[in-house]
Amino acid sequence: MDRVLLDTNTLIYAIRNKIDIEYELKGVIPPVSPAVPECVVVELNGLGKSKWYARAALEYSKRFEYVHSSGEGDFCIMMTAIHMNAFVLTNDKRFLKTLRNRGVRCMTLSGGHRIQF
Repeated sequence: MDRVLLDTNTLIYAIRNKIDIEYELKGVIPPVSPAVPECVVVELNGLGKSKWYARAALEYSKRFEYVHSSGEGDFCIMMTAIHMNAFVLTNDKRFLKTLRNRGVRCMTLSGGHRIQF
């Protein structure tokens, strides 16, 4: 089963819009298993000091498998995805463009809830 890496943006978006990522991913073909890179956890920890939604997203992230990563931010997520041959789920348009240019398979949450490739 392929993995899909969840970025910080996606976890916060899910909290703010009351989206169950696991439920939304159930209908995706090919089937994917959600995972959170360690660098996302670090970022959420930092944001959580001043943002309630980041603390909630950090708690929500515990429902998913954590995967080892090194580095920071988008670059870390991209390199982890390349290394694992994984999808990335993000709504960050700039990051999507970067990922696609590097050949990383991408997904977005469209219309608030639908997963699109």
